Amino acid sequence: MQKTLIVCVAAFIILSAGNCKKNPDAQPPADQGDYQPLTIGSEWNYSTTGTTAAGPVNSIFKLTVLNRDTVSGGKTYKVFSNSAGQNEYYNKSGNDYNRISFFAALPQPVEVLYLKDNVAAGGTWSEVENITVSGVPFPVPVTLNFAVEKSKFDTTMDGTTYKDVIKVRLTPVVTGVSITSDISYYYARKVGLFYNKTTVVISPPVSINVNTVTKLNSFTIK
Repeated sequence: MQKTLIVCVAAFIILSAGNCKKNPDAQPPADQGDYQPLTIGSEWNYSTTGTTAAGPVNSIFKLTVLNRDTVSGGKTYKVFSNSAGQNEYYNKSGNDYNRISFFAALPQPVEVLYLKDNVAAGGTWSEVENITVSGVPFPVPVTLNFAVEKSKFDTTMDGTTYKDVIKVRLTPVVTGVSITSDISYYYARKVGLFYNKTTVVISPPVSINVNTVTKLNSFTIK
């Protein structure tokens, strides 16, 4: 049971770096999002390299905005297809950006407020997510601590210059689980996520070591 718990916690943390009610008649939000374009047909091509708990990884995947919406928790989410797995769901409410994703190791989707575009460098926010783990008779609380390390700067990566970038660091905390992490995300205005580094080490009795980099190779914003 302890191994299952730690594996599921690790999966949740990595996926974070909620139950959707279908609503095909919902209209897309009027505000299309400064740091996550939601226009239909927009697409992003990513590559992920490094090492996961399952071994080395060297993969590519594409996210595409579909002409579909979903409602969850009173928010309207735009549906994104993911060429490597299940759909993902994105919402912008004011200055808050929310995402719903799925992962095979978890029995429920993960819904996270992953970005606040009005938080200055040094600002923080936290969320407590309760995950259900098979064999564990109670929800396991995972605290996600987000911090804006740097805000509204320009940077060039692989020959592409990104404007008004926000760098966010995520630090997960789980009571009773020893976690060492270095998780950072870079978001550019009018582009979205273009770089993510995820290093997570969970100590014995069940050791998990994840070290991956995800990069945006190309994108088309409609």
